[in-house]
Amino acid sequence: MTDDQSSWTGAVTERLRCCVCGESTDESPDYVLVELTAPPAGTRQWLGAHAGHLNAVLAEGFNVEVHLM
Repeated sequence: MTDDQSSWTGAVTERLRCCVCGESTDESPDYVLVELTAPPAGTRQWLGAHAGHLNAVLAEGFNVEVHLM
């Protein structure tokens, strides 16, 4: 991770497109990285998203908060 929040990628090597709108997340200050796992095999899938878009499609009671690292 770099000191520049607009280029943070998390556990992947580059920012992923928003899984909700399909647009680029480059330079987006509300970029989030979501990890899905499938036990017992332990397989993983990463999804990138704009936090605002993700909040719009989550079930009631769930929300994403962005904390600058």
